[in-house]
Amino acid sequence: MSFRSQELQVMRNFNSYLFGIIVFIFIITLPGYFCQINAAEDFDLVVYGGQPEGIMAAVAAAREGASTLIILKRKNPGGLMTYGGLNYLDLNYNKNGEIINKGLFQEWHQMVGGELVFDPLQAEKAFWKLLKAEKNLQLIKNVKLIGIKKKANDIISLELEDQAKKVIINADFFIDASQDGDLAALSGNGWFDGAADLGLSGRKMAATLVLAFDKVDKFALLRKIKAGNYQDTYYGENHAWGFLEIGQKYQPVTNQTDLRGFNIVLVPSQIDGYYKAYLNALLLFNVNPLDQKSINTAYERGKEEAKYILEYLKDELAGFKNAILSELPPELYIRESRHFLTKYQLKTSDLFTQRIFFDTITIGSYPLDYQASEINYPGFVLFNPDYYAIPLRSLMAKSFNNLLIVGRSSGYSSLAAASARVLPVGMNSAEAAGRAVGLAVSNHLNLDDILHEKKYLHYIRNKLAINLKNYPTTNPLIDNEKALAPLMRLLGWGLTIGGYNNDFRLSEVMPEREFAGMLVKILRRRNAPTYYEWIPGSLETLSKPQLLTTQKAFMLLLAAESQRVLEIEPAHYYQRLLDRNLIPNELENTLKLEETLTREEAYILLSHFAEKYPVPARLKRFRGE
Repeated sequence: MSFRSQELQVMRNFNSYLFGIIVFIFIITLPGYFCQINAAEDFDLVVYGGQPEGIMAAVAAAREGASTLIILKRKNPGGLMTYGGLNYLDLNYNKNGEIINKGLFQEWHQMVGGELVFDPLQAEKAFWKLLKAEKNLQLIKNVKLIGIKKKANDIISLELEDQAKKVIINADFFIDASQDGDLAALSGNGWFDGAADLGLSGRKMAATLVLAFDKVDKFALLRKIKAGNYQDTYYGENHAWGFLEIGQKYQPVTNQTDLRGFNIVLVPSQIDGYYKAYLNALLLFNVNPLDQKSINTAYERGKEEAKYILEYLKDELAGFKNAILSELPPELYIRESRHFLTKYQLKTSDLFTQRIFFDTITIGSYPLDYQASEINYPGFVLFNPDYYAIPLRSLMAKSFNNLLIVGRSSGYSSLAAASARVLPVGMNSAEAAGRAVGLAVSNHLNLDDILHEKKYLHYIRNKLAINLKNYPTTNPLIDNEKALAPLMRLLGWGLTIGGYNNDFRLSEVMPEREFAGMLVKILRRRNAPTYYEWIPGSLETLSKPQLLTTQKAFMLLLAAESQRVLEIEPAHYYQRLLDRNLIPNELENTLKLEETLTREEAYILLSHFAEKYPVPARLKRFRGE
C-alpha cells in the first residue's frame, strides 16, 4: 500500500471515529426518548403509563426542571387515543361556551386542530412532539412492570422487565398514569372495583370497540343530516352525533353487544374522494378490564359484530353505501375498572354543590354521563353541573407520600368519575400532578408541603389558567333548601337522576312503583339486616303503576321494614312509622293520608329511611366517609 493510500485510510478511520463520537454525543444529549435504560438509574420523577394523562404529567414535571422518566408499556404514546381509537373529545365548557381546560391540554389540542375531533395519527405525532422537546425527560417503551420496592409510606424503586432484562428504576416521586392504576395496585394502595362504592360490586360501564369504516361519502351523509332525515342528530365539519333511532333499531347478532346513539368522526381517506369514519357506538358488556382473556374475548365479539353493523349501515345511513371495514383500533375503549383511595374521595355531592376546594387544581363541567352497564340496564345522566373542582388530594394516594394517581382511576366516586374521567379533565389534572412534583423537587419539599402552601397551589392554577375568584365556594344546582340534603344523599347512591337539564321534578307526584323500587335499592345498597329475599316481590305486589298517595307510601315503608301491613289498619300507619322513627321532623303533621305525595316529599321520606341503616364500614372506606 502506498503512503498516499495509507494516509487516505487513516483519514477514513479518523473520520469514522469522529462521526461515531458526534453521533454518541448527539444521542446522549437528546431527550431520552431514544434511550434505553440498562442499569439502575435515579430520577426525580417516574411517570408510569403512556396515556394522554401520562404525557401531560411527564412534560409538566420536566418543564419544572425535574429529571423525569416516562415508562410506556407499548411502542407509542397516546394510549386510549392512539390504541383505543377514541378521537372524539368530551370538552368542558363554561357558561360563555369557552373551553375551560387550558395549559398543556390546550397546547396539544391546538396541535391536532383545536376541534372536537381529531385524527389518531395526528394525536400520536403531537404527543411525540411534546415529549421530544423536553431536555429533562427520558422515555423507555415496551417494558413490563414486575415489582415495586417500598419503605414505610414511600415507594423507592420500580423493577421492570425490558427485553428479558431486569431494570431497577429509583425515584423520589411516582405518578401512575396507567388506565387501571397498575402501579398503584401493585404498591398495595387501596381501591374498589367499578360501582362497589354503591354496594354494586361488579357493575361497570360497558366497554366499546371503536369501529372504523373506509370509503364513506362524507358529503352525502352531511346533506341528509342537514335535511333533517335523522331525528335529534347534529353535525360539524368533520363529525356528527345523535342517530339514536338508528342505534335503537339495530338488532345485535353477537351476544353481550348493543348499539347506542352514534358519535362519528370523519377524516380524509387515502382512497380518493372518500373519508374514513370512526364510529363510537358499539357497547360490549360483561367485560372484566383486569382480565386480558376477558378483554380479548370481548374484542373478538366486537370484530364479529362489526361486519353486521357495516351491512346495516349500508342500508340505513347515507354515505355508507360503498363503505368497507377498515383496520380496527387494536384495543378496546374501557371506561371503568379500579377507583383508587386517595387523600380525598371526590363525591357526587361535591359536583352537585359545585364545591371549590382549597387545593383545587383544575375545573370540569361535563355531565355525569354513566354509560350502560348491562344490556337491559340503560345508561343515565345523573345531573349536569355548570362547573366543579378537582382537588389535588384526589390525586394523592392514600397509603403513600410520594405517589400520585392520574386519569380515570383517580380518587373519584364511581358516579363522580362518570364526568371526571373525561380526557380533558384528566390531562389537566395530570399536568397539575407533574407541576406539583416539579415544585416539590425544586424547593426540596414533599407533596404535603405543596398541598398546604397557597403560593404553590396558586402557581399550578395559573399554569392551567384557573382563577378561583370566578367561582363561589359552593353553588348548589337547586335552591330548595328543604330538598337539597335529601336529594344529594339519594344522588350519592345513584337512586334518582336529573338528566342534562337538572330537572328533578320536585313538584310532581311520584309513581308507586318508583317509590317501591327505590326502597328495594336502598335496602340492597345499604346492606340492611332487615332485607329479605321476599321483600322485592312483596313491594312490587303492593304497588301499582299509578300515582303515589301518602297512605300507599306509608304502607310501602312499613312493608320494607318487614311489617305485616295487610294486618294493620291504614289509620295506624302513621303512628307505626313514628314509633319506628321513619317520619322525618320536617314532615311531621304535614302529611295527610288522602293526599298524593310529591317527589320532594318522597325524596325526604326515602332519604330519612336510608339513614336508618348505617353504611357498612367497607363501603364507608370506599366512599371516603
